[in-house]
Amino acid sequence: MTANKSMLGPRLSVQRDAVFSLLKQLAVDNETYFLASSTSAYGIRLSECCREISLSADLIQELVRQMHAVAHKCDYDENTPGNGFRSLICVCDMAVLQLISILRVCSENRGNLMFRVSHQCKEIEGFAAVLRFLILAFQQVVDALDSFDGDSLFPPLEGDYQQYNMVLRSIEGLDTSCFYARPLGFQFAPSVTRTFRVIGFVLATYSLSWEKKQGTLGSLVTSSKYLLNPEQRALRIVKVIRESDIEFCKGFWNLSELGAMCNFFDTSCAISEMREIPLCGPIPLQKTNGEYCVIPEPSSHTGVRPVRYRVISAAARVGLCPGGRVPSSSNLVIHCHGGGYVATSSKSHESYLRDWARDLNCPVISIDYSLAPENPYPRPMEEVLYAYAYILNNPEKFGWTGEKIVMCGDSAGGNLVVCTTLNLIQMKAKRLPDGLVPIYTPFLFQYLPSPSRVLSFMDPLLHMGVVIRCAAAYTNVKVGDEKPDTGDSVQNTAVTNGHKSLFEYVDQVQKSQQFNVSEMFDSPIVSLVNLRNPLRTVEKVAVPNGEEGIQRVNSHVFENPSEETEDPEDDMDTTTQTVQIAGDPASIYLSANNYDSCLIDYLQIHPLTKNSLHVNSDINGVGKLNVLNDGNTVLHTNNILNDDPNDDVFVPATPVKNGSEDGFETLPVSASGTKPKPQLSRKKRSLSQSLADTAALAAGHAYDNISGWFETPGTPIGFNDKQKLSRSATLTPQMAAKIQQEESKNTDSSFASLLKLNLPRDPLISPMYASKDVLVQLPPVWFVACHLDPLLDDTVMFARKLRAAGGRVQRVDLLDSIPHGFLNFTLVSPDCLEGSKLCISRIREALGIPITN
Repeated sequence: MTANKSMLGPRLSVQRDAVFSLLKQLAVDNETYFLASSTSAYGIRLSECCREISLSADLIQELVRQMHAVAHKCDYDENTPGNGFRSLICVCDMAVLQLISILRVCSENRGNLMFRVSHQCKEIEGFAAVLRFLILAFQQVVDALDSFDGDSLFPPLEGDYQQYNMVLRSIEGLDTSCFYARPLGFQFAPSVTRTFRVIGFVLATYSLSWEKKQGTLGSLVTSSKYLLNPEQRALRIVKVIRESDIEFCKGFWNLSELGAMCNFFDTSCAISEMREIPLCGPIPLQKTNGEYCVIPEPSSHTGVRPVRYRVISAAARVGLCPGGRVPSSSNLVIHCHGGGYVATSSKSHESYLRDWARDLNCPVISIDYSLAPENPYPRPMEEVLYAYAYILNNPEKFGWTGEKIVMCGDSAGGNLVVCTTLNLIQMKAKRLPDGLVPIYTPFLFQYLPSPSRVLSFMDPLLHMGVVIRCAAAYTNVKVGDEKPDTGDSVQNTAVTNGHKSLFEYVDQVQKSQQFNVSEMFDSPIVSLVNLRNPLRTVEKVAVPNGEEGIQRVNSHVFENPSEETEDPEDDMDTTTQTVQIAGDPASIYLSANNYDSCLIDYLQIHPLTKNSLHVNSDINGVGKLNVLNDGNTVLHTNNILNDDPNDDVFVPATPVKNGSEDGFETLPVSASGTKPKPQLSRKKRSLSQSLADTAALAAGHAYDNISGWFETPGTPIGFNDKQKLSRSATLTPQMAAKIQQEESKNTDSSFASLLKLNLPRDPLISPMYASKDVLVQLPPVWFVACHLDPLLDDTVMFARKLRAAGGRVQRVDLLDSIPHGFLNFTLVSPDCLEGSKLCISRIREALGIPITN
């Protein structure tokens, strides 16, 4: 079956060349103004930053062209545009559009008495640092193109991997603090960005508690500077990540639970409880030749003990619980959670698993496999394999008839279900799962360079230094002074080096909700301590087949996005415009879900972009383009956007030339043929709203003054890479990359030592090593991944390898604007919730459940 792109397709597009021209023009305009009229330190810094942007625009534009030249060859197929090259370009487009939005605000407001020059300077410096990093990183990617094998996204999997390390080591040597400062999470949907701000604050306060030995609440109170000063926060985050050990990695991955844990789950289920598979000796499993093999009790590393699992069911089924009256289901889902093999549990994934159990109307079994480093490979696979065999032999105990069974998992859990199935194939087991649904899964546990893995240096949760430590822990490979686990401990242990582990710190932050600390602070600390949404109602939900009704807890915030509570840190004039990935290399495709109406209005009226704004009639961005305006008429965004919240596409509209019939506004043309500057499409504001805006502006100045107290003398964010950028401007990308690689050889870091690790090339750890004769026997596979996931190339390449082997690739869904681990954020992000709904649809297809409206 041909792979399909995700539900959210691109619609509105603008020519990339026009956008870069606009960026340069705005940068030059602001540079000239502040150079001539400003005497303040911030005005001078702003002018210098704008000069750098104007000089850098051509450089990064050329690098984007070179990556686009090879991007189309690396897609899964022509209907599924997506790979690391396209993702890097998408991040660049987002940064450029964000800079245009900020520079526009500067141009329009710089003459005002209340203009916040310090705030705007820091905003521009933050995204200029992002642009600087992208240029230097893209040079490494372009230089590495010759290392890739044809249309492959990885270097050859045979031979010595050390020769490829300098690419990533050189990028790691760049200043990445900008991605944890004001631009934190800018590449994602706004609902995700807000969550990442919370996570960033936790990381920063954790580092403070680490050094000063403060308690959880104490560090929250004394670390207000990390709320008020994003630059200080960024430096702390980078420091603690680079000095991390495996105990830090455990807690780091558990940060996702801040978005998943709450006092109320979205869906109440008849059953949601932990159980154990008893020790009953080896379990027989029938082979394809009619004989039987036996699955031994899991025993590696820490000895024999029961396998724990969580059973979730929307109905009390016969055999599943005492007194169950609902007949057994013909379908069953086995789930393995993510967490880098070192963290999280079925409990932290329970929020979305409850939705799955309800919508699929079948039991969901989530296996709580033992975690590394105490229980490295092969212990987790032994437990999943044993649980699978036990379920097949005892279907009645799980409310299942023994018919359809699908295995799914996210991240490390996806790797585990695929590797377990490969193990079953090697054992020649007769009964394989009826389908596999791996979600943002790593298929290659090697730190080889690929375009998407460059995203790890920008990702708030998936930094590759953390990822490779988790991989080393799972494979029991020694890292520096860390020793492979001897198996003396069964449970996760606290660190013994004198400070509280991040694992414990996160746990205390969650427990602090009971003290209602949020009343002590304003948001966003409220978001940190109390992520749950209080606006919830309970309603009865009908369950098919005459089953008893269940209670569902609804969150109103997702029902009407327009009523979503605003984040106080969000700037009204710099709303994020997200970008979607499409096949057309010449255009930037603007998201119809998360858009900046002021930016779109500005693009319509500006001479450089007004004729390049189009509505695309084809979902993949290669169909017919319609000009949005005819040069004499400007449509405001409230006219070109579909008002139906259930339809996320831009629709072309026919402008009305005379009058304002049907709400379309026409801008008059003067005798000279020029148009007066139109007012951007904003609702008329009342006197009270205007007063509120004035008060907010005054509060902004007060905020700037207070945050200034916490500043330390120093250079702007990302300043250390300015010299590298200046040097690169006069060199080819290849020459600049080689110089940077030579400089990286002379620096020593923990990351460099991680790159020297020799991880095993085992297909039961990294499915990319599996042979074609094994891959062809895999059951049908539904892949789900994210465009902005550092592990995207793993999915694309493994899906291509599976298809080339004759395997059954049913779908490859690539989702825009949401991160790796999005399932953990379904309670706080409507965008992530939509991703979870897509996963439900794919599991439904794998089970053969008809789709009903």
